[in-house]
Amino acid sequence: MHLQSWIPGPSTLGRDDAPREWAGPFRDTHGARLYDGRVETLGPDARDLALWRALALMGRRLVAGLEQRLQAGVGISVPDLDILMALDASPGRLRAGSLGEMLGWEKSRISHHVSRMEARGLVQRVSCDEDHRGTWVEIGDAGRLALDAALPIFAAHLREGLVDVVPQDEADVVARVALRVLDASPATSCQAEIDRLGVELGVREPAAS
Repeated sequence: MHLQSWIPGPSTLGRDDAPREWAGPFRDTHGARLYDGRVETLGPDARDLALWRALALMGRRLVAGLEQRLQAGVGISVPDLDILMALDASPGRLRAGSLGEMLGWEKSRISHHVSRMEARGLVQRVSCDEDHRGTWVEIGDAGRLALDAALPIFAAHLREGLVDVVPQDEADVVARVALRVLDASPATSCQAEIDRLGVELGVREPAAS
């Protein structure tokens, strides 16, 4: 798919009412081609686009399948589970800002989602004694029960949809590629989580204490 527009030829420059002419052929440069007066902005290569789509669809299908199973079995969503698992690993409480950083969520998104979960008793906000302007987010009683019920569902979905499908040697390659792509991303959020995942996947050394 090309985006095309016309540019004026040399004899028409400076004349608003002049007819447009062919500007002549030019070479490709930085993803745009100037040729015979046309400016063509080139899309990604077909194979590159197919790779992007395959990776995106893989992630979406895995998440959508987990969402269906969690809603049917426990009545929580994948983002609910993400927050509960992050809190459980912390252990049990995190500042809202740290929780958003761990998940790669914007401040407004984490605030709104925590509020919805708090209304259902899944989490609770607790004032921070050291900083009265800050708050902790903790797992509530209902959240603990939901997490205990959700983890076996998550484990089964992960095993059936990924672990049993991808042999160990290929999984190791996928892990290294995922970390390489994450490291190359211009985004700066989640870096501590990315480093932790690298250690757990065995492709990165633990930070020196």
